[in-house]
Amino acid sequence: MKINKTRFVFAALVICSTGALVGSISSTIAWYQYSTRVSAVYLGASAGANGNLKLRIKGTNNWLADIGYQDVADYLKSVNKAQKIMPVTSGNMNADDAIAKDSNGEMMFYFNPNENLVERIEYGPDNWRLADSSMYVALPLEVCYMVKDDGGYSYEEKEVYISDLLIQEDYRNKEDENNLKKDLSSSVRVHLSSYQSNDKSENHIDTAVNRLISKNGGSILTEGYLDMDGDGNIDEYLEGNQGANYGFDKNAERHYITYGEGHQTSYSNKSTVQDGSYQTLDGQTINEKIYPTVVETRGTSNVLIEDSLHYTKEGEETPTSKSIGKTVAFKDTADEAYLNVMMTIWVEGWEPLPAPTTENPDAKSAMWNVSDYVGSMFDVGIEFAVQSEQ
Repeated sequence: MKINKTRFVFAALVICSTGALVGSISSTIAWYQYSTRVSAVYLGASAGANGNLKLRIKGTNNWLADIGYQDVADYLKSVNKAQKIMPVTSGNMNADDAIAKDSNGEMMFYFNPNENLVERIEYGPDNWRLADSSMYVALPLEVCYMVKDDGGYSYEEKEVYISDLLIQEDYRNKEDENNLKKDLSSSVRVHLSSYQSNDKSENHIDTAVNRLISKNGGSILTEGYLDMDGDGNIDEYLEGNQGANYGFDKNAERHYITYGEGHQTSYSNKSTVQDGSYQTLDGQTINEKIYPTVVETRGTSNVLIEDSLHYTKEGEETPTSKSIGKTVAFKDTADEAYLNVMMTIWVEGWEPLPAPTTENPDAKSAMWNVSDYVGSMFDVGIEFAVQSEQ
């Protein structure tokens, strides 16, 4: 067996505001104060032979073996999206969940909570500012498997896998010795949502696949205590007699305000199951298994390892496939169908990044240090693969 691969590469760069897809981070406190900013540049490459995995940006006509930088740049500019990517949050989300959408079908990300003197400020448009489509990348792709035969081409149904997903710090973070930047690539999220275009079931439930992926995988909290006004103190509310919040009731009980709710779980960009853990808001440690999305290649060849096409979840006997969906078989172009793949990339603001202290050099916090992370750059590259018979 051989593998035909199609690669799509994102290189997200943060520099100065000098071009259409180049921007800068500018912030005074932390991610949730919505002035933090990052922008993106995109590159693409691919490979294939004989039977070919092809893709195109939705709305274009030609099936391609690769999609390059200019194609993506032109598309995003034409739809006026992803022009000022900023740290946002999806809120409470499982690894196989679709991204929540509003009544107009727009994806719902949050980027700044409203201050209120209550116990918890839950997600919702009344409590948090909604991110717009300029703040994250949403790229609609169409994928097919094309085989040349007598008189033209035929199109086959094939399982599509991820053979590589690179999420890393960009080398430019270390170029300027007087302005070194720390690695925020663990905060990058890649979400793939796919379904076959000829699936007429409600919400495409018969063929829909969703995968949320990050560099480390596992769970993080999407709730926490924040310092919204930047005074150095965690926000709190007081319970007591009238006027307690003005300090008139010396016996008032003080409580931290909890922003958000729940946790976010993602697959890793690794090929094997790993052990992990996270802490709840009250400090309880929750042990978990971190499940993979990448299929291994045998040595330096293009052959995928059969045992790597799936994994087994803890407590289950039936293996779970790593496939992100299937291409569609058809002969006549009048019946043309394909695998829809919406690729969404964002910087997750709740990701705990290193914030060492004297007492705890390994400490992490979702309140990012401006001097460490403003201007930090990252790269993302993804490679799709299809197993094909000789």
